[in-house]
Amino acid sequence: MKSLVLTTLIATLPLIAAPAFAADEINVSNGISAAGAPLAAHGVDLVTLVNDGNPVDGFATHSATYEGASYYFTSAANREAFEANPAAYLPQHGGFCSFGVSVGKKFDGDPDQYLVADGKLYLFLNADTRAAFLEDVSATSETADNQWSKIKSIAVGEL
Repeated sequence: MKSLVLTTLIATLPLIAAPAFAADEINVSNGISAAGAPLAAHGVDLVTLVNDGNPVDGFATHSATYEGASYYFTSAANREAFEANPAAYLPQHGGFCSFGVSVGKKFDGDPDQYLVADGKLYLFLNADTRAAFLEDVSATSETADNQWSKIKSIAVGEL
């Protein structure tokens, strides 16, 4: 009997430990949404943000879950647009502050402080980090992309 319990425990360890390898890859709020996943992008409708340049809060009634995070939208049409092509709307660097990522940190990304450049959505901690990013968008975004590959799976508290 002890052997069976031990074998079962060993067999389930990878299933229990797997989430630890994906630490803080998406900037989400504490708790879970009605969809059962943590809320990303502060609940702002990313389709409206990208298409209209307007950060508007979405609604739980129009939510979609993607890669373990829940996203809210202002309409079913926006939710469907997101579901058809999430890459067109998802913020870079997991929704963390792209300038922060360029210096190896995972700061909160505020949808009120954003930039859409070259078809990509970038979020920033505040107006100052946005301004710093804007000084050289190309170089800073390249640095952030390189840093993201290194810090993506590292928990916020470990950076």
